[in-house]
Amino acid sequence: MDIHGKTDLYLIPGDPVTNVRLPRMFNAVFDRCNIAARMVPAQVRARDFAVWLKASFLAHNVKGMVIAPPHKPLAVDLLDGCGLFARIAGSVNVVRRTHTGELEGDLFDGEGIVGALDYFGIPFRGKRVLILGAGVSGAAIGVSLAEGGGSDSAAYIAFHDPHPGRSAGVAARIDSAFDARVESVPDADPQDFDLVVNATMLGLRDGEALPVDVSRMPAHAAVFDILLRNQPTPLVRAARERGLHAQAGFEMLIQQMACYFDYFSLPQAAALVRRDADFLRELVYPPALAGEIAKPLRYPDPGPR
Repeated sequence: MDIHGKTDLYLIPGDPVTNVRLPRMFNAVFDRCNIAARMVPAQVRARDFAVWLKASFLAHNVKGMVIAPPHKPLAVDLLDGCGLFARIAGSVNVVRRTHTGELEGDLFDGEGIVGALDYFGIPFRGKRVLILGAGVSGAAIGVSLAEGGGSDSAAYIAFHDPHPGRSAGVAARIDSAFDARVESVPDADPQDFDLVVNATMLGLRDGEALPVDVSRMPAHAAVFDILLRNQPTPLVRAARERGLHAQAGFEMLIQQMACYFDYFSLPQAAALVRRDADFLRELVYPPALAGEIAKPLRYPDPGPR
């Protein structure tokens, strides 16, 4: 699609931005829907981010942003308002300008993992979940797995982080906001959990210690590793070798796309992605996982323990 004076811009600020995948995904949807828009990455240092964010929206054809690391927490205090999930998790990953000129943001990382778990048939509702890492992504995941209450949420969520104070703070915020029981735990022992979500960089390379001992996981348990690099990671491979259901984080990106387009008031694009997103999976899934696009690995829910 040609870029011209009526082209709308969507930006993705981060530092670095060399490996961001969303511009390819957004632009592929824009092309299919004949929407005159483009997403482009912008490398912005943390110390410049506050000024840059405000100044960028002075351009009237800048319609929105998807915020990349490390800027997600920085954006919260720069906005005129943000959604509940963003306030509890302490970060935003999407920003738009309202018709009154105010800037508002929200967080869709959690919708991404809920959609991914449902897509792969990995049960979490009424289950016990261990989240490894209480940073921005871990907090967002915890919020979404706790939201809903009752049978719509996880029954128990435990956070483990190398920095105990971080996991304790995140767990306390989520526990106070939702009905699910949320705690910080002192170790990463997975033996009492139905689902382990890895939101850390631990064990990314071969030879490094894994963030969790998969040999101690119950036979029915599942692993979701949100990392996008080096997939399938040693953790995913080790879990699959044990016969456990283990999935990589790419589907989180796919499942957030419709949320982004809804937020940016692009219903045609949202409907397209909800109808069939395999063309986006083909863009971002690595060759080692390409064979799983048409037939994702699914395991039956073993039911209550």
